[in-house]
Amino acid sequence: MEKIDFRRILILHLLLLCAQVTLSQTCCSGGVPVSSNLGLPPSEGKTLQLSLVYDLNVLETLKSGSRTLEDDSRSRKTHSAIFQFGYSFSDRWAIDAFFSWVRQERTINQFGNTDFTFTEGIGDAVLLLKYKILALNDNYTTLFGGVGTKLPTGKSDLADPRGITLNADLQPGSGATDAILWAQFSHVMDFRPSMNLSVTSIYSFKGKNNDYLGSQVYQFGRELLVQAGLSDRLNIGKSLVDPSLNFVYRNAQPDENNGEDLPSTGGQWVFINPGVSYWISGNLSFNANVNLPLVARITGTQVTPTYRINTGLFYRIPFSKRAVLIDLPNELKPFDKN
Repeated sequence: MEKIDFRRILILHLLLLCAQVTLSQTCCSGGVPVSSNLGLPPSEGKTLQLSLVYDLNVLETLKSGSRTLEDDSRSRKTHSAIFQFGYSFSDRWAIDAFFSWVRQERTINQFGNTDFTFTEGIGDAVLLLKYKILALNDNYTTLFGGVGTKLPTGKSDLADPRGITLNADLQPGSGATDAILWAQFSHVMDFRPSMNLSVTSIYSFKGKNNDYLGSQVYQFGRELLVQAGLSDRLNIGKSLVDPSLNFVYRNAQPDENNGEDLPSTGGQWVFINPGVSYWISGNLSFNANVNLPLVARITGTQVTPTYRINTGLFYRIPFSKRAVLIDLPNELKPFDKN
């Protein structure tokens, strides 16, 4: 067995991460939550993967800096239906495609009156090309890198019933083309081959909407998102269950309007993200997780995430006899519930 050089692995991952940081950071304030849903699991060559997800992001906490304000007059909700498919051309090359439908809701309660505004429609799409940079010890340790682009397929000029164009953070699309860098490190634990340590980083450089409100230039802040955690695989009776626990760091730079920073946009967050996957069959799973904020340091005063729920189905179709339905070390393959 080839000896694992952890220093080499760490250096390679840090180089990818530092390349992202030097370009700077942020996630879309409005629109579909791309970063936290992007990237299907690694798979054997000639495998098709499909994912259908419902994502609910609830923002009901008003903060100024790191201080929570006792004010429940404003709330935001984003409902997203997300479809992804990915195909592995070989053990090293794969491509993912990301499509979405988005409903944005804003509620303002003031002086006994309630103002409710919503938009809905097709969101922006993403294409991501992935390459396996490093594979050691029969894929016990892997490092993937990826580059992608977000395409402005969603509307960014929807108006309210009075005909007034709504702000960018209420639109289903951004009206701009973005560049995305993606990296994922994964290591199977020697003491428990069913347990996996993974670190994923996503950097998104936001493009400019040159037709914002008809004559302005709007640019969402750049984003860095890093997710690290452990997942395991448990046999419970005749069922196979994958529990996981992740921590997520997100750094968002302020949005810009006509080249000037927009007040009360951007910030830094740390979330805890417990989740579980239940394998209905050897190639079909139901997945659920919840995102809860642990730390938030906001630029200015903003309504910030209170909780987030993500549920969906994942399906994998192997077209190669060598491809397995569930990626496990050799001694645990294949899975058979019967």
